Order: sequence, then structure tokens, then C-alpha cells
Amino acid sequence: MTGKRVEPRRAIADPTRQWVTMIGVAVAVGIAFFLAARLGLSLLTEPGGVAVFWPASGVAAGALVALGPRARWPVAIGVAVATIAANLLGDRTIASAATFALCNAGEALLAAGLIERWFGSGFTLDRLRQVLGLLAAAGLATAVSGACGTLAFKLFHFSTVPGLTIWQHWVASGTLGILTVAPLLIGIGAAVRNPPSLNEAAEAALALLATTLLSALVVYLPRGAWVSVVTIALLVPPLLWLAARCQPVFAAAAGFIVSMTIVWTITFGIGHFGNPDLPFVDRISSAQAGILRASLVTLALAAIFAERRLQQAALREGSARLEEALAAGAVMAFEWDARTGVSHHSANAAKVLGYDQQAPLTTARFSR
Repeated sequence: MTGKRVEPRRAIADPTRQWVTMIGVAVAVGIAFFLAARLGLSLLTEPGGVAVFWPASGVAAGALVALGPRARWPVAIGVAVATIAANLLGDRTIASAATFALCNAGEALLAAGLIERWFGSGFTLDRLRQVLGLLAAAGLATAVSGACGTLAFKLFHFSTVPGLTIWQHWVASGTLGILTVAPLLIGIGAAVRNPPSLNEAAEAALALLATTLLSALVVYLPRGAWVSVVTIALLVPPLLWLAARCQPVFAAAAGFIVSMTIVWTITFGIGHFGNPDLPFVDRISSAQAGILRASLVTLALAAIFAERRLQQAALREGSARLEEALAAGAVMAFEWDARTGVSHHSANAAKVLGYDQQAPLTTARFSR
């Protein structure tokens, strides 16, 4: 009787917990998307009215990839509601806000769907091909949503700007948003599944602090042609350190810091990207190129080093398994190059041959 009473309670509790989780995901994603969208709407292009940098795309796509297919509808609903709220607080109409909501939600679903189709579930950025895959998925998804968004601008805002210009701005801003924000969320999800050690976390925190301070220092450097050289000299060492020694999530965080610094300079008119003497279009193009370089270089370096670490770990694991198999079968492995006299043998070779395991096993001793 007791067992019959417990089972219905569990059956009732599980759907309730699922609904609470889904609502929580929708609310959390919606709030993050809304804040990112308000930041993006503060950086509208003069000719087309499209944001020059749209971090909200990265929030939506990154959350969906990190949480998996089960979060598909909560994320889509949160993105749609947040898009409508953010646009209505601006100068957009209800019709255009609803259309943009469909575009943004569809963009995230398409980007995450492409990544899942190409790489399966549990997507990470520890291989270069996966970084390139994220770039391809971002470009394709924003290209499709950009076509829908361009049509909405033409229909509801009666824009006189060429549709191709609006579409180009949409694709550029959305792609940069995904490359900047999504890797951070994807990396956080991977770090939750495989937490870094305390030493690695402390080391990464110091490197991220150095990246933040150096990024702020670069902003206030006097304007000049030499600034780009100084920027590379200052920022490359901490970025390279993070890529070589830490999980990709920390490199993604560093790229995010550098990218947001560039956005901050545009917003407040500071430094090279906020120089009022330069044409607005040139400043935007330069800033977008800087964000793209910072994001891609950082992610590529982190993926290359992470892939190298995975290969080394696989080699060590394979060697350990080989030694275990040789020891279990009481056999050994020995390789001798007669031309050079160089030899290699398994760790149990001396024991199998009956020699002292503390003494070196040379080719001459083996041949006897």
C-alpha cells in the first residue's frame, strides 16, 4: 500500500518540477536577453537603424546550446517576450516588435539546431573545427533572420535605406553577438560538467584581471598609429596564457572582456573607436573588425591548445592501458632500430626478462 501511494506523488512532483524549471529558464533567459537587447539598441547605425553589435543573439544561441534541446521552447519564449519588451520601450511598433521577436527566436533555434546536427549534443569549443562550426552556424542563422528583419524594417518603418545595407548590418551585428557571448555561456556549461581545479581557476582569475586592466589602459592611451601595436603587445600575453593553460571558458571570458571594452568606447565616445573626428561608418567598421579579431583569435587559440591537451591525455591513457594489458598477459613490447641503436621497451620488459628493474635495460642486455 505504501508503494502505491508514493508512486503517484513522484509522478505529480516530476511534471511540476519540470514546469518550474522551464519557467525559471524562460525568465532567466528573458531577463538576460532584455538587458543585452537594450545595450544593442543603444548602438544603432545611422543609415539603417540596426544595432552595430547585438549581444542578445549570443545570449539566446549560447543558452540554447548550453542547456540542450530540452530548453528549446523556454528559451524561445523568453527571447520572444524580451524582444517585444525591449523594442516597445524604444521607437518600434507592436507589429515590428512581434516580427523581430519571431526573427530572434528563430535565429537562436536555427543556430542551435545546426550545431546539434553537425556536432551532436554536449557541444564544446575545445577543437578548432567546432569554433569554425559555431562561426558558420552564426552566419547562416543571422543571414536567414536578417532577411526576415529587413522585410520588417521595410514594411513597418518605411525605411528608405537599401535592403541589402540593412541585411548586412543585421548579419554583422548578430554574428558578432553570437561569437562574443555564446562561447562564454557554452564554456560555462562545459565547466559545470567538468569543473576546473582551484589552481586553474585562481590562475585564470588573475589572467582575466590582467586582461581587464590592460584593456582599460589601452582605451586611455593617446591616439596615434602606434596604438594598435601597443594594444597587441599588451593583450596577447594574457590571452595566450589563458588559451595555453586553462579551459576554453576562460579564454572566451577574456574575448568577451575585450569585445565589451570596444563596445564601451563606442557608447561613451572614448579612445580610437569613439573618436568624433572619424566618420561614424568608419568607427563602426573598425569596431566590428576589432571585435571579430578578438573573438576569433581568442577562441581559435583556446581550441588549438585544448585539442593538444586532449591528444596528450589520450596518448597517456593509451600508454597506461597498454602497460596494464602487457602486465596482465606477462608479455612485453620492445623496439630496436639496428641502424641507430635506439631502443624503446615497455616498463615491464626487465621484469619479464628477469633483470633487475632498477638497472637500465639496454639493447646489449636485451640481445643477450
